[in-house]
Amino acid sequence: MYDVVTADLDNPEHASAVLTVLNAYASDPMGGGEPLSAYTQKNLIASLKKRSNMYTILAFSGQEPIGIALCFEGFSTFACKPLLNIHDFAVVPAYRGQGVGTQLLARVKQLARNLGCCKITLE
Repeated sequence: MYDVVTADLDNPEHASAVLTVLNAYASDPMGGGEPLSAYTQKNLIASLKKRSNMYTILAFSGQEPIGIALCFEGFSTFACKPLLNIHDFAVVPAYRGQGVGTQLLARVKQLARNLGCCKITLE
């Protein structure tokens, strides 16, 4: 089992972990094969903190950040209820196939229940 936490972007360790995992994801062929731009690395955390409908879940192995689920709350007009959209979902290559993604999804499901969401979507 790995530690899976809801990120606090005011916590420098969590903010750094978000950038570390997203940069690894962006650099991977599945993420486009290019690291995050210097602009994005400099401004992403401050920009995310401005959004009240954003939730980030991080997975750690000890102190090492190994996974992320970055979600935004949306709204279902058909159900007239909130929904939770998984915008970014990644596990660093060395930890794939070890249940990290399953743990992240379990935390996303719990968050969606707590928010009263009618469904979870994946971008």
